[in-house]
Amino acid sequence: MRNLFKALFAAALIVSINVTAFGQIGYSITDNNRDVTNLPQQYYQFDLATGQGTLISQLSLNGQTIRREYEGLASIGSTLYGVAEFDTELCNTGSDPVTGLASDLRIFRTPGTYPQANGVSGPIGPQIGETCFPSGFTEAAAAYNATDGWIYAIASDDTLPANAPRSRLFRISPTTGLATQIGSGATAAGLIKTADSQGGDENPYFDGLAVTADGRIFASENRFNNASANAHGAIYQLFATGANAGRARFITNTLPTDVNRDTGLAAFGNTLYLLLEDGRVYTITDLTPGPAGTAKATALVFPLGNPAGSNTLSTPGCLSTGAFCGDLEGFDIPVLPIR
Repeated sequence: MRNLFKALFAAALIVSINVTAFGQIGYSITDNNRDVTNLPQQYYQFDLATGQGTLISQLSLNGQTIRREYEGLASIGSTLYGVAEFDTELCNTGSDPVTGLASDLRIFRTPGTYPQANGVSGPIGPQIGETCFPSGFTEAAAAYNATDGWIYAIASDDTLPANAPRSRLFRISPTTGLATQIGSGATAAGLIKTADSQGGDENPYFDGLAVTADGRIFASENRFNNASANAHGAIYQLFATGANAGRARFITNTLPTDVNRDTGLAAFGNTLYLLLEDGRVYTITDLTPGPAGTAKATALVFPLGNPAGSNTLSTPGCLSTGAFCGDLEGFDIPVLPIR
């Protein structure tokens, strides 16, 4: 099956020039801080040339409000997959129930792919399977790697102390949803920094994940202040194979000031798009490992952002009553146009 996914990606590369001509379209889900507000989550698409957001749907299925928080989004061709963070149940509960609390992998339909001839009418697709993430991790992120056919995911916990691993890297089967942790020996407990890193945290915390077109895996964090020479937040390269499997190499700091926000991360080609949970978007094009202290993220300018001319996406119809549409964390930019 993974060979089929590789073939789909090869086709995606052929048409990517056409996609670029129309501008990149990103997807995200805001959970609207439902752990505080109990508001429904909302599924958005964003034109990354203009910043214009379009509300696709509230997260509900068969009259039920979805409780699972899909903080990871990954696309294979034109199909979008959501990875839910751990809640209170481990796995094999048999409760696809959208109200079930076991983390799972689920398809999300996009405008133009429904209604379908078989009567499917909505954007929330079927559950592929449960991930069986371990307990005790409060955050998730995901991305698809076309070079090996796996969905990769992060499970992290921002309440763990910095003197121990706070994030774990997993492979997820696109056909079953089952997650397998990467790492053994020193990395069995989670991701740790590589010996050759020139900055960053020994036990980095991650909540954004992306895979570039050449198969490199990157992760982001802007929650904690790992500042060096007034540069805050960071991008790391993660390793799934080889001597550094289960380790993270510091690449660069991102911003000149501390923002204390969770993040989403997406890739288009070999450019990273960093999404802060409050809707601000930045790009990082220089992914060469370097010393700490340089902030390499560039703010985009959105003519239809909120406000116009800012780097903040517009989120019409957002239910959140706070300062921003809360917790835009899962983020992905499909290579194939989604119709």
